[in-house]
Amino acid sequence: MPVDPRVTRRYELADEDARLWLPGIGDLVRLRTWDIFDRYVPPTGHVLDVGGGPGTHAAYLAARGHEVTLVDPVDQHVEAAEQRARSVSGPTFTARLGHACELPMPDCSVDVVLLMGPMYHLVDAADRREALREAYRVLRADGVLLAEIICRHSWILDATTKDLLDQPDIWSGFDRCISTGLSQDPANMADGAFWAYFHQPEQLRVELDEAGFAVERLVAVEGFAWLVGDLARRMAAPEALLRAIRLTETEPSMLGASAHVIGVASRGARRHA
Repeated sequence: MPVDPRVTRRYELADEDARLWLPGIGDLVRLRTWDIFDRYVPPTGHVLDVGGGPGTHAAYLAARGHEVTLVDPVDQHVEAAEQRARSVSGPTFTARLGHACELPMPDCSVDVVLLMGPMYHLVDAADRREALREAYRVLRADGVLLAEIICRHSWILDATTKDLLDQPDIWSGFDRCISTGLSQDPANMADGAFWAYFHQPEQLRVELDEAGFAVERLVAVEGFAWLVGDLARRMAAPEALLRAIRLTETEPSMLGASAHVIGVASRGARRHA
């Protein structure tokens, strides 16, 4: 299946490897994601990291003893992941080119599937359904799925904290995103703009359920913390802030304030539609 050129163009211009290591927000996203992995990824087994980019999460899980296969549709991401895999001194992982809608894996062959990008870069609902069907197919019985979305109102929150509310067309962009979920006007996109679909949190639960997964919980990644003004300072000693996020991470009334939410679900005995 061909990759949307708007997605590949974004990653030709943006350094995805650096994103999760930026002081403040990068540290928050990375550490919170790993905290969620530590609690909801089973301690052993084969993890398939779909859309795993340059391999930050794959390397972390491999170091914790998992067998990890990374699949990504972007050539430079796979090349960067392979370089990372070769550079680690301990347990490593494998990386290969592939698409979330056509996973290069046999049926019932992995214990965990991570979708840490496909659910928002696949802007068409039919493509997201196909990605979830593929995840279901490759998971073993009782396998675990972690699927991440970007929340519908995150651009409004982000633009407000960055004092962008006086920018041209900002309000029409908000209206479009709220009504359609699209991050950009597809007829008028700047070169390399971020092209994605922004979910309502409960919409993720519905999509997982319709694909046949048993949804266990929705978990905020950043929670409210990405909105604090001195995030880089707080993340220099992050334990207290991370503890506070945990207290609210599954509170339904607060999920939409997080930039990202992860759905934790299991394959179980249910059959997808």
